[in-house]
Amino acid sequence: MNKINIIGLMTGTSCDGMDLCLIQCNLSNGIPVAKIVKTQYIEYSEKFSKSLLQINSSSIDNIAQYHMSLGKLWATEINNWVVKNKFKIDMIGIHGQTIYHKGKNASIQIGEPLYISKKLKVPVIHNFRTKDIINHGQGAPLMPIVDNWIFNDLKENVITLNIGGISNITIINKDKKISGFDTGPGMSLSDLYCLRFLSQKYDVNGTMALNGNIDINLVNKWIHDEKFILDSPPKSADKSLFGEEWLDKNINNFDSHENNLANLAYFTSLSISLNVKANDKSKNTSIYVSGGGIKNKAIMTNLSELLPKFKILSIAKKGIDPKYKEAYAFAMLAASNYFKIKVDTRHITGAKDPYIIGEKVLWS
Repeated sequence: MNKINIIGLMTGTSCDGMDLCLIQCNLSNGIPVAKIVKTQYIEYSEKFSKSLLQINSSSIDNIAQYHMSLGKLWATEINNWVVKNKFKIDMIGIHGQTIYHKGKNASIQIGEPLYISKKLKVPVIHNFRTKDIINHGQGAPLMPIVDNWIFNDLKENVITLNIGGISNITIINKDKKISGFDTGPGMSLSDLYCLRFLSQKYDVNGTMALNGNIDINLVNKWIHDEKFILDSPPKSADKSLFGEEWLDKNINNFDSHENNLANLAYFTSLSISLNVKANDKSKNTSIYVSGGGIKNKAIMTNLSELLPKFKILSIAKKGIDPKYKEAYAFAMLAASNYFKIKVDTRHITGAKDPYIIGEKVLWS
């Protein structure tokens, strides 16, 4: 079968910009197989980023305006990237900007895909979560679907860990049994703290957290106060669960920034490790990490100490830049829609039946 060229677009909870990943993909033994051609990060202006972070508390008029303006912006930026590099594109997969997620109830992403289809003159696959929810699933996480394809040649038991705004894991056994779920906070709390108190987007490399002192008793209290973390899967989290209200309730403004960031980093690491230990039934030996959290040395150091029996690696070992794994994932999910491959999320989201993921729009 001919190879197709697909761009994946991901915009995460940090609202700082857009990740693009161009893949060349074909079908092999019933699954999509791809190589990454090129990746690109396009940063939003500071003013736009700050306003987008507040969208959850915006009026319906404001949300509607952002739905259209994001579509226009993405169309322009993707087209500029394609023209500059003289890419041939067959399809684009976009996740959209999440403004609401409540597992089994609804998941809403904004960013009008028809602007992109009109500008690029190709189909756009979007709305990846709704079918899963209608199919009695959580609508998240979706990364385990793609992890199953990445590790199709599996010769060992592995876990993948994506530390974005929210953290999620996929557990894959050698017999191809797969499960996946959100574990709790990723970078959302640390990033929000930095934006609110330090007027910077994030703790660069986790340096401030590394220089702080962890209050183990306080972090353990946070773990036990937040029911979601110790809940059994399937489960999925909205960024609002670990957002502004959580900071207002739990952060001591009289402590140092270093100590607060150290505690937040440990909160992320501990919630991940507790979920790994509670749900890994097969003595997995390797954890492949992706997402912005891989650059936070405090989080990665904590994980090594909390999970000493596991080999912690970067997903780069599988030929995927950890920063662009989510953009890669939505290009791959778009490919599965193109090839009419049904995805099986029964042991991930709790959906009842396999289904073809995503919805196609084409300007005509």
